Amino acid sequence: MKQILIIIISIFVMLASGMGVSAEQSSFQVKRKNHITQDWEVHVNYPEFDQLENEELQQQVNERIISKLDQQLKMVKRSANQVIGIPILYYEESSVVEEEGFYSVVMTSNISKGEQYNTTVTSINFDSKSIKRLEDFVYMDKLNQEIKRAIAQDPDTYFTEKFQEVRKDTAYYVKNEKLILVFNKYEVAAGVHGTPEVEVNLEDIKKEETPKAPLPRVT
Repeated sequence: MKQILIIIISIFVMLASGMGVSAEQSSFQVKRKNHITQDWEVHVNYPEFDQLENEELQQQVNERIISKLDQQLKMVKRSANQVIGIPILYYEESSVVEEEGFYSVVMTSNISKGEQYNTTVTSINFDSKSIKRLEDFVYMDKLNQEIKRAIAQDPDTYFTEKFQEVRKDTAYYVKNEKLILVFNKYEVAAGVHGTPEVEVNLEDIKKEETPKAPLPRVT
């Protein structure tokens, strides 16, 4: 446990220096929560947006972030009650990536139970108007084709034969005109590879926004 705590402290020192977009340059501030009991520990680092022009959207984003953390905490407490004598450690790493007004909050949950470790990644993605699910943002059939092509080029790393399709809730972010998918640990590769990131050209798969039809004029 002591080694794990050292790792956590190191992670949070690195996170304190920046979360992909610094708080001074963007529209959020970094929040931290730490709680330790005999049966479980929680160390959470997350962004809270407070300067977005769209206040309704800002509230939706912040609520989704808190909801995700609350769900994880409930799961940790429930698991701690089921596994007496084995402390459960939960720490959350968060990063914010901004590309030309498109924000991605990438949240990585790390949970350990004794010798068992698991890591899952989620993301909340939005532009100035609304939250963007992956299927809202890109053509899923084209995305699957590109991802299969990308991982086929590295069969020593990825489970090329087992991979079927991208989950609709797969975490993602946009950077340098690339769509980067962040897969869960063990999902598409061996655990030694952590949470693999696979990128494709966004231009090849992005959905074009359909302009709303003008309202009919009343004469």
